Amino acid sequence: MTSNPVIRTESLTKFYGRQRDEVFGYLGPNGAGKTTTIRTLLDFIRPTRGRATIFGLDMR
Repeated sequence: MTSNPVIRTESLTKFYGRQRDEVFGYLGPNGAGKTTTIRTLLDFIRPTRGRATIFGLDMR
């Protein structure tokens, strides 16, 4: 049986000013980007680049 991921992201990025960091995991301490990811998936904020799908549908 082949299962498809519920959430898939491709180069999903959000820049806030000049600072540029990378997040390699979803779980992490404050400032790791967890809330930004959720807000982007819910289309509350727009990503700087990249895309995400939920159940195969584009988040936008």
